[in-house]
Amino acid sequence: MKSLQTIQKTFRVFQILTKIAFVFSIVGASICAVGALCAAAWYTGGTVFSLFGEPVTIFASGEGLNQMLAALLSDLVFLTADAILLAFAGQYFKTEQAAGTPFTEDGANLIRKLGIRCIWMPIVAAVIAAVIVVCLGAEKGGDISNLSSVATGIVLILASLIFRYGAELEAGNRPQLSEEA
Repeated sequence: MKSLQTIQKTFRVFQILTKIAFVFSIVGASICAVGALCAAAWYTGGTVFSLFGEPVTIFASGEGLNQMLAALLSDLVFLTADAILLAFAGQYFKTEQAAGTPFTEDGANLIRKLGIRCIWMPIVAAVIAAVIVVCLGAEKGGDISNLSSVATGIVLILASLIFRYGAELEAGNRPQLSEEA
């Protein structure tokens, strides 16, 4: 059972790291939202910050503003998607810690759902970000490829199959291999 204890300790560390990353994603998304609101206020003629009664210019005028606004809103969308995925990952780790083993039917279902979400949510976020960039007439900034999230999703789905098989073994319902295989 030493291996199971190692798995539990490792999953506990990942649960803590997931919580930290979740908080950073929320903070980053909040900063992007506030930045976008400040840029919009400045663009419409408002004063965002003042120092000793004098307005402080923090945003460049002209084309750069649309580019900056597009970057802030795109990052907001990506960070929000990341926060949602991290919340689901945290839910899985919490369930796994409560069960004491990753080899449960509920855990396998949660990790499969997380894998599926890891595939489609970043794609949706990239589409929304692309629409924002096009609507603001800004240039595409940065790489928005989703290969890593798709690969992560596939690995999580495969892990869910392994965890489901482990749950069946623990329950004593060892599946029989067919002779055709």
